[in-house]
Amino acid sequence: MRSSGIALLLLGPLLALAGCTAAVPAHGPDEFTAWAAGQDHVASVESSADGRFTSHLVVDGAIDADGLLALTTSARAEASTLGFDASGVNVIVGNAWGFSLGADDVNVTTVNALRDDPLLVGATVNYEPLDPPADYVGGLHATVGSQAGLRDAPASVLAAYTGAGGDLGALSVAVSTADGAFAIVGVGSAQPAAAIALWQAVSGRVLPLSAVASVDASGAETLELTVGSAAEKAAAEGVGAQHPDVALLVSY
Repeated sequence: MRSSGIALLLLGPLLALAGCTAAVPAHGPDEFTAWAAGQDHVASVESSADGRFTSHLVVDGAIDADGLLALTTSARAEASTLGFDASGVNVIVGNAWGFSLGADDVNVTTVNALRDDPLLVGATVNYEPLDPPADYVGGLHATVGSQAGLRDAPASVLAAYTGAGGDLGALSVAVSTADGAFAIVGVGSAQPAAAIALWQAVSGRVLPLSAVASVDASGAETLELTVGSAAEKAAAEGVGAQHPDVALLVSY
């Protein structure tokens, strides 16, 4: 199964996504698929090798943290036995949590932590679609259960990843509502604090229909808003004039 991937966060079914690539012997995909299909909690497996290896495992969302860790450890060992890089394997848990197997337990440990976070209903950790859209950005993506949890969620995601031993570097760290209308997008440990402050200031005058606060690798911050009328656009831009450190883009 294939799709255009994740637009920002978990905006489409994870079942439609697959893994990254690694060269393998021709027999690898069939053997790996047969092995994975026989594992507890694995609902389906899709593997292929068209000059490369890709595989994704769809796992029952009822699997507990220890079971998921054991499954990924075994999958990594099986991949090694067959002679290919386990980074070609991605795991989807309960159609809400996705991650690349990777060379160690950083990604699965992060997902296990995020699954216990009451703010979140889904996340992907270095998940790699088979056919990503041109604007696809990997990294850490999480979905909150309500807009009220949006402000605190980035810190939870960062803490889970670094606590698992992950190196943030310049990874995209994005959190959004389920419909993608409201989002905060950071780079590494940097978060768009000034853009969030502007968002809050604008919300005191008009109610945005959508809002995305972001910071890029250079540190430049942007706030993109959608409002309901020309009058609200003018009001938002009036507030934005008092925050020259943030690029404000308003549409209606």
